[in-house]
Amino acid sequence: MLRSKTIWAAITTCVGAAAMILTNEITLAEGLNLIVPAILAAFLKHAVSKSQVAAEAAVEAASSVTLAPKKKVVKKKS
Repeated sequence: MLRSKTIWAAITTCVGAAAMILTNEITLAEGLNLIVPAILAAFLKHAVSKSQVAAEAAVEAASSVTLAPKKKVVKKKS
């Protein structure tokens, strides 16, 4: 997850916005307008990559053919 460019962009946006809020370059409302979408983008990226891995695993499971074990037939004595 930390190798994603989206995650690093979100982290630097949050750090930069927090620094600008603390130095009074922007107001708190403007800072939150930067921080909230950055956090949402990070969580959305994580969810998409997680669902993509699950979808690939489902395709792999569906494409592999496994034979069912043969059942033994027991004949009744008459």
